[in-house]
Parts: sequence; structure tokens; C-alpha cells
Amino acid sequence: MSNLGIFIDESGDVGSNSEFYLITMVFHDQASSIEEQERRLRHELDLMGLHSGGAVHSGPIVRKEDEWKNVDLEKRRKVFFKMFSFVRLCPISYTTLSVRKKECRDRFALRGRLANELGAFLRDNLAFFQGFESVVVYYDNGQALVTDLINTVLCAYLTNVDVRKITPSEYRLSQAADMLCTLELMREKSENGIGMSKSELIFFESRRRLSKVFLKTLKKLEFPKS
Repeated sequence: MSNLGIFIDESGDVGSNSEFYLITMVFHDQASSIEEQERRLRHELDLMGLHSGGAVHSGPIVRKEDEWKNVDLEKRRKVFFKMFSFVRLCPISYTTLSVRKKECRDRFALRGRLANELGAFLRDNLAFFQGFESVVVYYDNGQALVTDLINTVLCAYLTNVDVRKITPSEYRLSQAADMLCTLELMREKSENGIGMSKSELIFFESRRRLSKVFLKTLKKLEFPKS
């Protein structure tokens, strides 16, 4: 039996600064190599004059923030699409837990809701996880809530779990989880009638293009893969 890698990223916070709280988990059977996909992405980023060893953070690319604040729109779109192509071609699947925070009276209710949803997902798919010799969880310990859920709920359901604290630049699949979480947040906003921000509208051009080019494509990666 092979090992299963689970790469985790989140969007939102336990305070009042976000409408939703999302946790995305990317699943990778480590017997399936992604070396060729990584090599291609590294080469394409090098051709664009970017430091290919750095992390590609999707949110700042869309919002023109941090290291992307002085990068023009065309180049940011190209980098985003290169990363999206990498995600699409990798032998992975993913799922996203999503909670609209106004449905939770406080952070404890939010934690309970996410714990219930994670537990239900693991119970429903226990046979899949038991088909691996071990499970390696990769997370950057960005938020205490997610670290807590990993160490309690996930480790309670799965045996032979190795939890590793990482930095996103170490693993492309951590960056894949970041991109998928970013796009799933866009899906939640769209399905709940929340308008796109100015930066999102500039970057994706329209909700229709966002759905057609990106969100519909991701259906093929949703766990379990069809």
C-alpha cells in the first residue's frame, strides 16, 4: 500500500473579517508522481522571469497585493493560469468544507460546525483512507482552529497519521490547496449572490468567465473523482 498526502489550506478567520470560513483538503496518492507537472511549472515560471522556487499565492495575485502589487494584469493572469494548469493536470482530488459564519453564533459554534462536517466526511469515506498504509498531513499552522481540527478530529478517525508543519514554498500541492480554496470561496460568493469585488471583477472579467474557465473545470477534481 502507498501513502496518502493531505495538503490543507483555509480561507477566512474566526473574527468578523470574512463572510465564510473554508477548509480545503487536497488528496494525493504519493505513489503517483507529480515530478513532470512540477518540472513544467518550474520551467514556465522561469521563462516568465519569476523565482520558480517561491510560493505562488493565488489570493494576492488576484487582488494585486504583496509581491504582486507592481505586476501588471496580463502577467498576473498568466501566472494564475499556469498554476491552474498544474493543479488540473496533477493526479489529485480535493474537497472543501464551507461554513457561512453568520449561521454560527460565535467561534465555538463555528469550530463545532466544522468539526461535525469534517467528522462526517471522514466517516463517509473511511474505506478510502484505510486503503493507505499511512496518511501524511501537510499544513502551515496558519490558524489555530485548523491545527486543532487536524490534531483532534482528523487524527481521531485516521490511524498512522503523520502531521507535518510546512511552509507553502516547500510543496506545490500546498499552493494547489491555496488556489483551490481561493476559487471555492469565489464559488460560495457566486452561489450566495455576493458580488465580486473590484479586484476580482478586473481579474476574472465576469462571473460567467470565472465559472466557465475555472469553476466548471474543478468539478473533475472533486472528491471522489468521477
